[in-house]
Amino acid sequence: MNFIFKSILFVELVFIATCGLNAQVVRIQKEAGMVTRNPVVIYQGVQGGEGNLSETISGFLKACGWFEIKTSGTADYHISGEVKAGRLEMKVSNVETGIGLALHIIYDGEESNRKVAKKIVDGILNRLFKVKICESKIAFCAETASGVRNIFICDIDGREVEPITRHTTLAVEPNWSPDTQSLIYSLYGHSYIDVVQTRLRPLQTRRLVSYPGLNSSAAISPNGKYLALIMSFDRKVDLYVKELETDRRIRLTNNFAVEASPAWNPGGGSLCFVSDLNGRPQLYKIDVNSKKITALPTLGNEAVSPDWNAEDVIVYATRMGNYTLAILNMGDTSPAPSGVLIKVGGDWESPSWAPDNRHLICSRRLDGRAELYVVDSWTGKFRKLMNFKYNQSTPAWSKLIQ
Repeated sequence: MNFIFKSILFVELVFIATCGLNAQVVRIQKEAGMVTRNPVVIYQGVQGGEGNLSETISGFLKACGWFEIKTSGTADYHISGEVKAGRLEMKVSNVETGIGLALHIIYDGEESNRKVAKKIVDGILNRLFKVKICESKIAFCAETASGVRNIFICDIDGREVEPITRHTTLAVEPNWSPDTQSLIYSLYGHSYIDVVQTRLRPLQTRRLVSYPGLNSSAAISPNGKYLALIMSFDRKVDLYVKELETDRRIRLTNNFAVEASPAWNPGGGSLCFVSDLNGRPQLYKIDVNSKKITALPTLGNEAVSPDWNAEDVIVYATRMGNYTLAILNMGDTSPAPSGVLIKVGGDWESPSWAPDNRHLICSRRLDGRAELYVVDSWTGKFRKLMNFKYNQSTPAWSKLIQ
């Protein structure tokens, strides 16, 4: 592989005008506090690239979820590109003001098309919205045989599907390490449930937690030093925090309720988790140091599978007849409204935030099939991630791949 990709592909931003492009156009249209549409982009393609470079860039412009892509008509931006002398130049112009910018990236031929497309689209997103998403991955479980589930990963457009585990039992609940170099998950044996870690490059697997009883629902803290997980030493299913590389552990709950699904807050000082302390599964927040527990306001008869993003927004699955998704916005940054997110059929479960803090991945079970969907937390719009022969469940969206 060329040294370009062993280091980090760079994007050189060149301003065509002295004013910032993103300062000149309303980025996202809102009405009464609700997001109603994305900016419209006329994508004019890329000239001179090898293979399907132009189509691949178009695909990531669509998959990122921040634009409405058209080939003609009224638009907010025009985007076009050209490859010359081993460099790709992408131009983004504001239709209203005429102000634009150019992004340059080294182009290494057809084999680099997907890497270049991810990098260049993330460069555009970073300039316009201060976010990136294309250079991330989605992990998920697939039911590869009866009673067998294994972990796979893919790109945000549902392509480049890659098997990570090849167990002959249940490998479920994948969760990314903060450095994106490994996955942790629950592995079921004949008489145990252990927490296992698999490094991705090269593939290497080790058991992280294998105490007697239940060891499951593990999540690594933002600083990478601790595991939050559910264990059952004394036949009580409780929440613990354990040092990743030692046996030192702290018991956070100690009752006859059943706890599940811990999710770290952005700072790593608190956890959101599920407990049936009051008779039905609901969401609670616990301070890791003081162990103070607070019930969170949620919708529906049950609230399960929470995930907590960097803008202090919790998404969870809630039972309202079927399972659907709901938002609890506890911050003042995200426009995602608190309330029910999905109002169509099927059971929507196991949501996981994307690194842009706007989109999420979840599973939807409908008519006997379980498939993955990407959902926009601002608008409630969704798209199916892929067509895959196996049922898919418990997805996890990574941070930007390092």
